[in-house]
Amino acid sequence: MRRLTVITLAISIIFGSAFGSIQVFAEGKDKLQDIKEQRNQIQKNLSGAQAQIDSIMTEIDELNQEINQVNEEISKNQELIDQTEGKITDTIVEIGKLQEEIKELEADIEKRQDILTERMSSYQKSGGSINYLEVLFGAQSFSDFISRVTMVNTITQSDTDLIKNLESDIKSVEEKKLLSLDKLDNLNEMKLEQEKTLALVEEQQQQNEVRRDSLESKQKDLLAIIDKLKKEDSSLARVESDVKKQIADEEARKKKERELALMAKKSSNSKESGQSQKPLKQVAGKTFTVTATAYTANCKGCSGITHTGINLIDNPDSKVIAVDPSVIPLGSVVYVEGYGYAIAGDIGSAIKGNKIDIFVPNRAEALKWGVRRVKVTIE
Repeated sequence: MRRLTVITLAISIIFGSAFGSIQVFAEGKDKLQDIKEQRNQIQKNLSGAQAQIDSIMTEIDELNQEINQVNEEISKNQELIDQTEGKITDTIVEIGKLQEEIKELEADIEKRQDILTERMSSYQKSGGSINYLEVLFGAQSFSDFISRVTMVNTITQSDTDLIKNLESDIKSVEEKKLLSLDKLDNLNEMKLEQEKTLALVEEQQQQNEVRRDSLESKQKDLLAIIDKLKKEDSSLARVESDVKKQIADEEARKKKERELALMAKKSSNSKESGQSQKPLKQVAGKTFTVTATAYTANCKGCSGITHTGINLIDNPDSKVIAVDPSVIPLGSVVYVEGYGYAIAGDIGSAIKGNKIDIFVPNRAEALKWGVRRVKVTIE
């Protein structure tokens, strides 16, 4: 019954910290699962955002094609605008020429009207066409008569031509005035069409710019979201790595503790089977006095791993003592006065007979412990 108590106590001592860390270990597993779920959600969000980016890029490509088409239309419209501008300029020049011609014709008409007015006034004063007879009958000879007849015909024909030219000029003036008005109407129509085309071009350009700005703004927002998600994922990846390392360290520590428990069990079995009878007869269940010094895991030439495989660097709060195995069997649970329950898990070249070396976390505590005479009990 005593030996069963020893085994139970040894296992409880070895795994005391492990039992305390079961909850921490479980929490680590839960935390790791939570991180994985968060990263999965972030990856889904990234995929969704990337899909939206791809969609926007497709829209931008389509918009660029539309803009190219619109630019071609704008180029054609600009050519039409330039052509219309040229026609407007030519029409204005033509209207100007017509106005000059009208002025010249009106001046000629005025002159002809003055000539006819003077002649009509002369005819009125001299009795009209009777004077022509007087001119003819006043001839002194036949040749003079012929000459006078020719002169009268010439004067009459001149008046007729003058009137005809006058009528032709008046008609030409009216025609040119009407033509000027027609050209002016065409000019206004071309100007109106030009203004419509210019307005269409400006509207197309504004619509393209508004749509481009909207797409670029969406793209910028999505890129910011993607950058934020990537940073969050990177941060979670670091936390996940740390948690995995903690879990791996904990599993390694538990493995060592299981090995220690197995060693303790084997040691107890050895006691039962009569092995190492000499040390047990000397110290089993007895309290005796030993000289106790202290050591750390960071001493010169130290590996930090005990003779039984305990990692003192990873477990700085462990209660471990170095013993002479012929006095205190390795794996034994030992109560050390002023130190507490500890595992006999290490040896040392200077540890011989009734002498032990207790493990402490740092050099300051080792100096504070110094060299003491203490009572120890192998349980």
